[in-house]
Amino acid sequence: MKLKHLTFSLLVFLVINSCSEDKDSQPDPITKANITGSVNLYDEGITQVDNSNMKVKVEGVTPSISAITDVNGKFTLIDVPFGTYTIVYEKLGFGTFKKVNIEHLNSATAILNTPSLGKISTTQITNLEANVSGNNIIISVTTNPAGNNGNRRYIRYFLDMDSNVSNESYTYYSLGLISQINPYQIILSQNDLTKAGFSSGQTVNVKVYGDSFWSNEYYDPNLGRNVFPNLNMASVSSVAFVIP
Repeated sequence: MKLKHLTFSLLVFLVINSCSEDKDSQPDPITKANITGSVNLYDEGITQVDNSNMKVKVEGVTPSISAITDVNGKFTLIDVPFGTYTIVYEKLGFGTFKKVNIEHLNSATAILNTPSLGKISTTQITNLEANVSGNNIIISVTTNPAGNNGNRRYIRYFLDMDSNVSNESYTYYSLGLISQINPYQIILSQNDLTKAGFSSGQTVNVKVYGDSFWSNEYYDPNLGRNVFPNLNMASVSSVAFVIP
């Protein structure tokens, strides 16, 4: 009887010990991995510059996780916990750029859409006029330096019914425009303004800034608008016009 009891006890011990060993031998779940990517850096035009020394960081994590790009513009963010993140790109002389909603789940993540990022514009807007010509609005923009065939300057305008129109408060914004003459003229038809969200008889205000070819533009869901990091804020006040 004692032998049977010892045999049963030994069997139970071996089973429990075996289960414990199997449990202990299971690897810990992976909860973090690297995020890799790269950038291409340019001056305010189309000439590529040194890709190194741009700081890339994961927004909103503690402790902070960041990396510095190498000469090829490549970076690796080490051991980032799985989640959905905003990745921030910063370098002195460049506007801050962000990639939002980067999903980093289950394994290492490679950011495939390599951004091309430009320097902050050196183009200042020194004079701005808006005049009605028939059914069109002629906006004349004077820049410093002046644009010419050998020295393209890049600008962008913003429209709103509020006189405080700006890059942070607008109804409509243009694509980047290339100025090769001073003053540079923008012709807006009634149809253009209708497509921009305005109607005949309304007073519209326009604000113009110097920009770069690569504007580093991105959409910020927290602000609910597009951000233009490379604008030169040295610009004259907005001007108003009435849509014919």
